[in-house]
Amino acid sequence: MTPDTISEPDEGDVLEGRYELQEVIGRGGFGVVWRAKDRSRGRAVALKHPNYWGQAPEDLVDKYFERETDVLAEIGDAGGHPNIMSYYGSEEGFGMPFLVIELISGDEIGEVVRGEDPLSDPDQVREVGIGICDALSFLHDNDIIYRDLKPDNIMLEADRTPKIIDFTTAKGFVPEQGAPEFATGEGDSEDESTVPGEFKPPELNKGASQRQGPWSDVYSVGKILCFLLVGWVPDDDGVRPSEFGVESTDYLDDVVETATQHDRGDRYPNASALKAALENRDPALPEQASITWLGQDREWTISPGDTIGRDTPDGPQPSVVLDDDRQKALSAVHCRFEADDDGGWRLIDTSLNGTYVSKRDEREWNLLLSERGQRRQRESGADVPGDPRTEMRLEDGDTIALVDPQYPERFYFQFNQ
Repeated sequence: MTPDTISEPDEGDVLEGRYELQEVIGRGGFGVVWRAKDRSRGRAVALKHPNYWGQAPEDLVDKYFERETDVLAEIGDAGGHPNIMSYYGSEEGFGMPFLVIELISGDEIGEVVRGEDPLSDPDQVREVGIGICDALSFLHDNDIIYRDLKPDNIMLEADRTPKIIDFTTAKGFVPEQGAPEFATGEGDSEDESTVPGEFKPPELNKGASQRQGPWSDVYSVGKILCFLLVGWVPDDDGVRPSEFGVESTDYLDDVVETATQHDRGDRYPNASALKAALENRDPALPEQASITWLGQDREWTISPGDTIGRDTPDGPQPSVVLDDDRQKALSAVHCRFEADDDGGWRLIDTSLNGTYVSKRDEREWNLLLSERGQRRQRESGADVPGDPRTEMRLEDGDTIALVDPQYPERFYFQFNQ
């Protein structure tokens, strides 16, 4: 696509006889966002089209716009999330594609902090953190890595509800021959992320010895919470908001300090664990269990929210990474462990191909399959037995088999509480 085949719209133009373009409300390196009126539904929406008039090469503009379209469609297929901007569909006009998305009434976090009505109430900051964590857990469960978590990409509505926006650098997976394969572009997270240094976890820096994972988002969220309270954030680790002359609470200070530790082993292991700490006003690290890979003599300690999945070159990094290069039927984020208030544990399938649990010496297996996996398998013509559960309560000694008990890689694990 070249500028010779497209035309830049003007205020008052109508897209596809339905969307009246009213004013440009955002212009970035890769996209232009308009406020528009949906005449058919009588509601305000936002329209986004590629920015072919900026400094970025056209092929890069197309790549990022197509990527954002794919990821937003994947989020929509998964049911969407209240803390992520909604996707209504796509249109063509003026020689180029348009995204139809939710028009969010609010400001970016950076604008809120610099404005006349910043967040000074620790309870409000806590609620913002809970919403962000919940959205990140949703993305992680659906094999989507955001990679660009910073104040400019989170908006706060009038009631302070956070909304994650701009999925230009996000990446997701699509099924290929029944297996989840990475679908978008090449390059690594470090090259394409635009997170400022003070919000970037240490493991995203060149030469870092720690691998990226769910704990990487935890670091960025911790820095964002500090930014909301303090108005700026130091390029340092283990920060406590109250040390910068602002009102905070002991538990929130401790939560932010833990989330922003340099070593990932000292942080909350994932966004779900950070969310729980904020909800409970308890900075303590969560209770843990363990899983043992049967026949491989390997054991992992797990926390609520931890995940198992396949090693991928550039995608969501699970807590427990497995090599499945031959068959590739293991999802990038295949299943997740959660703990209940009563101390019990649950296993939740988030895959396209299923997880099995045996409570009787591997003689009888219970299939768990995510709603997304059920839908994808039925669409491909596969036989999905009955109405499989998506999750199951675990007991000490249960056996977990990923993909299928007969899967050649034999991913068998014993749960130990």
